Amino acid sequence: MIVLGIDTSDYANAVGVVDGDKVLADAAYAAKTDSLEQILANIESTLQSAGLGLKDIEGIGVGLGPGSWTGIRVGVTVGKMLAFSTGKPVAGVPTLEALAYAARRESSLICAVISAGTKDTVYAALYRPESGVVGRIGEYYVGDVKGLTALLSGPAVMAGNGAQAYSRIIRQESGMNIKAVEAAPGGASIACLASQRLERGEKDDVLSLTPLYLKESTAKAFVNKYKSRHT
Repeated sequence: MIVLGIDTSDYANAVGVVDGDKVLADAAYAAKTDSLEQILANIESTLQSAGLGLKDIEGIGVGLGPGSWTGIRVGVTVGKMLAFSTGKPVAGVPTLEALAYAARRESSLICAVISAGTKDTVYAALYRPESGVVGRIGEYYVGDVKGLTALLSGPAVMAGNGAQAYSRIIRQESGMNIKAVEAAPGGASIACLASQRLERGEKDDVLSLTPLYLKESTAKAFVNKYKSRHT
């Protein structure tokens, strides 16, 4: 199944195309603007590099975040617009899951992590790799990097932008063996995960598909941090 993957949750527009497990194209473009026109131009360029046109795409995967609020919103809108206009099925993929998928060949527990916009506040989730796929364990985490030590009970792999710095903090805090895999949200990872969902018949409704903002959890994390600095 040929699937187009889009993720704009980071400070780049990630676009990829896969045919089953085979990556046909995977590119990241500087997000100079969050305009629909720019993202569509990036999609066209990626499809051309794969020797394909939009008519050849059989499904669409879109990164749901968390991440940049504006970026996610525009990316999801583009994915929905393409799905609606072409009649192709769409599947949303949490960006943290795509980061974990990039480290799926590791044998340890994977902690996918994304900056929440401040130096030491992050979005994170734990994933267990098994047979080339990843499964989320527990709920999403929003809070201080050091708070991740409560989630980890042993060796783990931290995946994401800033993974080196975050893993160093965890090692200093807990002494645990934490490996770092620097990774950015990738269009091909989004496409692969969407392809798996679509092959299982798990498409999303085009009109009701929404980003994964974790807004309430983020607000609580910021409030708690502010209180701790002023008590």
